[in-house]
Amino acid sequence: MQNDQESFGVLYENDKYDLQQFLQNHPGGLNYLAPYKGKDISKRMQDSQHSRAAFYLFKEYKKDGKRKQANGDGEDFEKLVDWDKPMLAQVGSLGTQYKEWVISPVDRNLRLFGNPILENLSITPWYVVPVIWIPIIMFLIQIGAQQYVETTKDTNRAGIILYVGLGIIAWSLMEYSLHRWVFHMEPSGYSKLMIYLHFAIHGLHHKVPFDTRRLVFPPFPAAVIALTLYKAFSFILPESIIVLFVAGGLVGYVTYDMIHFYLHYGSPRENSYFYNLKRYHNQHHFAHHDSGFGISSIFWDKVFGTAINLRKLGMSIIW
Repeated sequence: MQNDQESFGVLYENDKYDLQQFLQNHPGGLNYLAPYKGKDISKRMQDSQHSRAAFYLFKEYKKDGKRKQANGDGEDFEKLVDWDKPMLAQVGSLGTQYKEWVISPVDRNLRLFGNPILENLSITPWYVVPVIWIPIIMFLIQIGAQQYVETTKDTNRAGIILYVGLGIIAWSLMEYSLHRWVFHMEPSGYSKLMIYLHFAIHGLHHKVPFDTRRLVFPPFPAAVIALTLYKAFSFILPESIIVLFVAGGLVGYVTYDMIHFYLHYGSPRENSYFYNLKRYHNQHHFAHHDSGFGISSIFWDKVFGTAINLRKLGMSIIW
């Protein structure tokens, strides 16, 4: 049994909750929670601007392990699935309830496939991304630079830097576009195939946002996407710059994946670039699922009118 040093107990509507596991993940930071240890937070929860998703997530921490409906969150959808079984095979049967289920977050690890090989391919520790992709990027820049010089006879490094830079810029638009129009497509609930696809590529991240094994993109599907984009760009870009352009795109991708992990588990300082990005991304996860699609930058959200306005806080957040 946990002692007081290993728990963070609160009371909500006469039920006991232990928020110890949630302390490092609370979007509002540790300092907003700290004063409420051992206290009744019923009025505070009801008076604050907690979202429906926040109330749903809160049920995860009930001390007796029995999820109970909390005011403002509606139905408990977890009774529709079996968390002891692979999830991908189950989500298709949710039908029209899938959309609501997938944006109702839980604090658990998720098993996607029954097959252990496929399951291992779907799990990626954050450090695997730079370990695999940085050597590939360096190789592509070297090969691309040689190809550029041989084709154009231009030995000025400015041209090489320019096309790598254009690839990085192109990735930033692609990051926004993929997140908004592919990752956040909305299955009607009448096509099991569309539900499977949505859940596998992004829905699972909204369902289990704290699963550290599923915060970066697995290398195998990333390689398939990179190769597909290379083939597509080869039809519209000159042979002299295509490799440099793709290398720049991969620089953008790796940067994005590392920033995404940091926004979930990092502790940025107040008023820093990443401090505001972390607040922004938390709003996307727990309040505004249909906006705030930028991860490494909010530039394209402003361009396309999907930016989230962050409210002013009474004090800074300490994660």
